[in-house]
Amino acid sequence: MADAAKETGRRGPAPTGRPTMRDVASAASVSVKTVSRVVHNYPFISDDVRGRVQAEIRRLGFRPNGYAVGLRRTDRIGGGIGVLAADLADPFYAAMVSAVEEVSTGRSFTTLVAGSGEDPARERALLASFVERRLDGLVVVSADRAHEHLRPYLDVGTRIVFADRPPRRLPVDCVLTGHAAGAAQAVGHLLGQGHTAVAYVGHSPAVHTAAERLRGFRAALGGAGLEPHAVHTDAIDSAAALRVTTGLLAGRPAPTAIFADNPGIIGGVARAIAASRAPETALVAFDDSELAEVLGVTVVAQDVRELGGQAARLLFARLDGDRSRPRRVVLPTTLVPRGSGEGRGTLLR
Repeated sequence: MADAAKETGRRGPAPTGRPTMRDVASAASVSVKTVSRVVHNYPFISDDVRGRVQAEIRRLGFRPNGYAVGLRRTDRIGGGIGVLAADLADPFYAAMVSAVEEVSTGRSFTTLVAGSGEDPARERALLASFVERRLDGLVVVSADRAHEHLRPYLDVGTRIVFADRPPRRLPVDCVLTGHAAGAAQAVGHLLGQGHTAVAYVGHSPAVHTAAERLRGFRAALGGAGLEPHAVHTDAIDSAAALRVTTGLLAGRPAPTAIFADNPGIIGGVARAIAASRAPETALVAFDDSELAEVLGVTVVAQDVRELGGQAARLLFARLDGDRSRPRRVVLPTTLVPRGSGEGRGTLLR
């Protein structure tokens, strides 16, 4: 039967047994192959055909083999989940994945891990691959700016939890860190030390976490009746941070304090401060790292293992049959004073 064929009669009643892909194909007047392609979110399918297939999937309650059986059992053995992170070389995501895997292993589930490299097209291909492997659920750190294309995966029973970055128009659980509140906490700490000329050095606000940190930074200064001394969102790595901070500190007037929005740029910012004519410049960074600890940099730390663990526990709650409304869990940050933001002349000296 041609994929583009239209329905010519009433839809038949739902099958009395467990519906199959063939049942969906018959009800939607398409081929079994087309149903499979819709289930796996393949491109080049018309909106009309895709909509009819998805409608019949929901009406018939279709679930591919391996999804429905045992979803409400807590003793299921041999299942699998997928974890999609942004950058597997980043210690942050490595720690998050480790925490997810710890929970998964405790449930006798296999964990497959992949990195998108912050590429939305690669992300979509990897998620499709995960679903094709009939994994029970996914923990996703998304680089994509739209997520409605994941609805067919939910329709066929895949459970999805977002971590670190929130979903857009997708009714799923997510676990986040309070990035805006953490940045405000950092600025408040600097204000408490008497600083009023505070500069921001960080990543592009095109990334959700960076946007939230910049929002918190501005809000904290605004609450004190202050404007940022400067805002630089082009510090994509340590070398760029060194260049940006060197320029900042050569200016007149120079900032008396700097907020670095991620641990990957701490080295560049610290080197610029140490080499400047103002080595007493205060520094507070978002998130902890081994380098921050060695250099004595004050940080606002997030609990990355709790982020991953919470995401995994929410996912397994869904696999165990929890059908409550989607949850949004926001984890707090912790200020860790080490000297760089509490006095003058302490960094690298």
